[in-house]
Amino acid sequence: MNNIIARARWFRLIPVAFVTYSLAYLDRANFGFGVAGGMAADLKITSATSSLLGSLFFLGYFFFQIPGTHYASNKSAKKLIFWSLILWGLLAMATGFISDVKALIAIRFMLGVTESAVMPSMLVLLSRWFTKKERSRANTFLILGNPATILWMSILSGYLIKAVGWRWMFIMEGAPAIIWAFFWWRLV
Repeated sequence: MNNIIARARWFRLIPVAFVTYSLAYLDRANFGFGVAGGMAADLKITSATSSLLGSLFFLGYFFFQIPGTHYASNKSAKKLIFWSLILWGLLAMATGFISDVKALIAIRFMLGVTESAVMPSMLVLLSRWFTKKERSRANTFLILGNPATILWMSILSGYLIKAVGWRWMFIMEGAPAIIWAFFWWRLV
């Protein structure tokens, strides 16, 4: 019986965590595809502004990762990830509607703030479901979401930019996070 429960954790939680973290990485990395796909020209983004935009994402990420971890540890990792999914999906979609760099600056910073809670919350969640001996393997499957996302995202983002433009790429790639939030809530 214990073996069945142990397997259920691996087959139920790990795929959900993997998809969630993969979606987080998608919204983090599609900015570079957008810039190369016409966003820089449309919004008149200079190389200095592009560097600032990348830095602002990680500045938000840096400052809010510890408070996110604290909330996940003491209140609810599940709830924090649920709201993070919805917020980062909305912010990613909002990127497709902007018309100036100032709005993009705010969105990139807020995207960093929103996504900062995901990785530590995932680690908190996994630490509650997997033994100390199992955690390194569980964390490895979680982190594999990064390279797996790059594999499929490169193809999808390039196709979307060519087919519908950078604006619709952001809108279409932001929507799955919002939809997935409700799967997350149900499955975890």
